Amino acid sequence: MKLWATAAILGCLLGACASSRPDHFYILSVQPQTAGATRTAPGVQATLKVSLPSSVDRYEMVLNTSADAVTVLEHERWAAPLADLVTQTLAQDIERRRGDVVVGGNLSRSTGPALKLTVDIVQVWLRRGERASIETHWRILDARTGKEAAGSDVFSVALGQEGYAGIAQALSQCVGLLADRLAEQIPRAE
Repeated sequence: MKLWATAAILGCLLGACASSRPDHFYILSVQPQTAGATRTAPGVQATLKVSLPSSVDRYEMVLNTSADAVTVLEHERWAAPLADLVTQTLAQDIERRRGDVVVGGNLSRSTGPALKLTVDIVQVWLRRGERASIETHWRILDARTGKEAAGSDVFSVALGQEGYAGIAQALSQCVGLLADRLAEQIPRAE
């Protein structure tokens, strides 16, 4: 009798494994995907700190289903924590737009960063079949002059393609729009 029960349990477990859905992983992509500004000798070194709400800074994709409800997609996942993906992508987006700026990476230890960029993404809206939006607040501190610039805006992009890859692409485009704004506000080296 025991052998039969063990076999039945194993059969159920194997059946559950066989019917489980595979995980899909997504990244953010640098925008635009064509070559950006010609790289000059970096005249401005910057650090970048990005924060996201903990409700979306996770491996699983989180979609808004209504104004006050979300769904967490167990099998549609980010390849890394979303804050890390946004930080890496935003840094590369800024460098593409401003050939004279290097964000993070090989900063000179003797002079330190000239700029400190702080970006708080206070809200992320992802709606399948509709749009992606990010509400952001930022500060740019110029350590050379002590001047500070701040701003906030909502960046929104309609989904251009169906499926979860379309959500990742639209979020990448929102980050690219944020990079456009930051690149305009970053002071030039003198």
